[in-house]
Amino acid sequence: MNQIGRAVAVASVDDFMARTRRHLGASVVLLGSDFEMIAYSARSIEVSEDHAQSVVRQATDADTRTWIVDCGIAYATRPVRTPANRNTGSKARICLPVRHGGKTYGFLFVLPDDDGSIADRELEEVMPLAAQAGALLAADASGNGHVAGAFADLLEGDPDRSSAAAEHLRASESVYDSEFTMLATDNTSIDRRSGVTAVPMGPNTAVFVAHRDSPSVTLRSAVESYSAGGSVVGVGGTYSDLRDAGKSWRQARLCLDVIALEPSKGPVAYWDQLGVYRLAAVASAELIAEAVITPAVRALFEHRNRDLLATAETFFDKGGDIAATTDALSIHRQTLYYRLRRIQELTTLDLSIGQDRLELHVGLSLGRLVGAPGTVNPS
Repeated sequence: MNQIGRAVAVASVDDFMARTRRHLGASVVLLGSDFEMIAYSARSIEVSEDHAQSVVRQATDADTRTWIVDCGIAYATRPVRTPANRNTGSKARICLPVRHGGKTYGFLFVLPDDDGSIADRELEEVMPLAAQAGALLAADASGNGHVAGAFADLLEGDPDRSSAAAEHLRASESVYDSEFTMLATDNTSIDRRSGVTAVPMGPNTAVFVAHRDSPSVTLRSAVESYSAGGSVVGVGGTYSDLRDAGKSWRQARLCLDVIALEPSKGPVAYWDQLGVYRLAAVASAELIAEAVITPAVRALFEHRNRDLLATAETFFDKGGDIAATTDALSIHRQTLYYRLRRIQELTTLDLSIGQDRLELHVGLSLGRLVGAPGTVNPS
């Protein structure tokens, strides 16, 4: 990933470009609304900066630029395929508008291989990322780009960049020495209220909530604001040292992962209330999977009868209460007893023994989060 031109939030742009490139399997070039190159991300080392620059030269040539704009990219809200133009020599292109608040702040050009093709569905799937890039460029245009960049480094930069960002934010009085909580949300709006700083971070928005006068009121207000309209919010732990902002941010993002897999935990999930799911934050997904997806757990995940898996999960969620489990599954008590016997036969675990019950419960709960067989890893 390379950046050229004006400085914007480095970590956020890096993340946005890398995610878009990986999703589409193609090189991408980000231009500002003035057609100045901001960044490009190559699919492979064979795709050079010259390739990216050629897009800019074509786009900034007066005739080609007019041709592309006439194809409707300036006001488009969805991906646009611009046809080739023999008169200007421009190739067919794919352009994703980069917008925020009803305004176009840039254009993302996709550069598939000569023999490659990208489906409309794939382009639509990355539009939320383009919206995040729009919020980032909007912050840059409003003069808040340095704040967004500093927060990006604070939350996801290496230790040196994170420490430097903390000092910069203190010096600029963008944050104050007080307790704070990080939120992660899919809501792309930027809250301007006192004590709240929001910046786009990849597909999500990072929200820094300072606890100054009325901590509980400030946090509750921010959570309510960002969870409005069907959005989801993850609430990290509360800390007083800016160097722990990255930790709170990771916790908040894990909350979003949990909501994605267990919608009943949302639309707002608090790190302090995640229970066993917090274990997923202490190691890589691979290590956790190795530890909790035992042969017994794997057997249940992979069994063709999905009713057994649903029954086990519901049984544990209801604390082993037979009546509550049958009500939740809308099945007869004898059907539940039969399924529990089948689960024990399949896993070779005895659900009357605490250790066996714990193995299966933890394995099923964390297994979904780390991508067990038959599940989708949210990350």
